[in-house]
Amino acid sequence: MRATWSFLAMTLRSRARRLLGLLAFGTVFLLAGATARLVSAGEHGHMELDALFGLGGTTLVSALLLLAWLIGRFAIIAVLVLMSGVFSDDRAAGHARLYAVRPCSFVALYAARFAMLCALAFMLAALIMPAFDWIVLGEWIGWTAIVLIAAQIIVFGSLTALCSVATRADAWVALFLGVFALVWDALRRLDFFNTAAPLVRQLISMLLPPQGALVRIETAFASTQPVPWDAFLYVAVYGALVLLIAGTALARRDI
Repeated sequence: MRATWSFLAMTLRSRARRLLGLLAFGTVFLLAGATARLVSAGEHGHMELDALFGLGGTTLVSALLLLAWLIGRFAIIAVLVLMSGVFSDDRAAGHARLYAVRPCSFVALYAARFAMLCALAFMLAALIMPAFDWIVLGEWIGWTAIVLIAAQIIVFGSLTALCSVATRADAWVALFLGVFALVWDALRRLDFFNTAAPLVRQLISMLLPPQGALVRIETAFASTQPVPWDAFLYVAVYGALVLLIAGTALARRDI
């Protein structure tokens, strides 16, 4: 147990700059939201887009909308930044060989690192994202935001962990798969792949990140609807299966 705590403390030290960078990034988001609220507050203190349009035209309004879109994905940014190189950096530096000979489970060691980094990403996103919406909208956005953050971290945290077993570009590959899943889901909803074999469509949709489930949770969050728990369950099962594959691959990986 002492070896695990030492390993986690070393992980925190090695990622201190990343944590500070994410905090700075989130602070900029909050300052931008506060500025937009101050310059466009109406009679009741709520932000009004008409005031922003009068100040900066469509450019300023578009920038605010882009900012809101980005803050809705802060959890993805945080988990990709913190999880990057979760195993591959140690293997490349030769540290993984040293950890493997210690009297503790090699897979459990990295599972503890995974859990800690995901928890840190969750806490950062759960702090920044609701604070931004409270600043801009002046009200609590509800628990659906917390569920959305958890779903994003489950998907992209598990994907990055799996990719890290195979490549040092783990976060980039996970991001690519996420963007590809976004495009694939949009085309699938437009019936673009009607001519393709149903088995092939279903297999690709199953292997890619569950963008459809994430969209359902995000839509519920944006429209203040109840959480679609079946979509969250699908995300949880997907993440568990990806982590199971990652653990199996890590146990058999040549280090």
